[in-house]
Amino acid sequence: MSAPEKASPEVLEEGCYYLSKMGLSLALVAAKFEITKEEAARYKASYAKKLKEGKVTVDDFDRTFWKELRAEAEGDTKVTFVSEKGFHHAWRSDLKKLDGPSLMTIYESSKAFLDMDPNQRFLDYSAPKGYDPLALQREVKRAMGIVSSILEEKWEKEKPGSQSS
Repeated sequence: MSAPEKASPEVLEEGCYYLSKMGLSLALVAAKFEITKEEAARYKASYAKKLKEGKVTVDDFDRTFWKELRAEAEGDTKVTFVSEKGFHHAWRSDLKKLDGPSLMTIYESSKAFLDMDPNQRFLDYSAPKGYDPLALQREVKRAMGIVSSILEEKWEKEKPGSQSS
């Protein structure tokens, strides 16, 4: 299956342009899109030409989209959690920068939110097809798992006798 069957040329042009501008090599961009390095270079050049001619414009939405797509492709994930002030979104990599007490606060407030929900027991079952009325609660539960694993990593690094001190 060739790349144009997977993505339109416009998407490939924009992707090759933005991802290479973010520092990814054309070889890596090509591998991500499952195209040749030469095709990636052509797509990037085509988009750059369209920019120069004013047929397309650089905007923050596109830049943010490709930045977040790159982060997700590299294993980072966006999580939704709860605090006293409401719902928040953060990248796993940003949560890893927080200290233990801040992470515990996020964990505890998210747990308190889920504990108040009478439908919490249904989170242990797989989501229904189509509309999921518990999507937000599932996201918060997933965030709790991620925060918990980050706390465990921090605890392992900081505990007495740890090799990474």
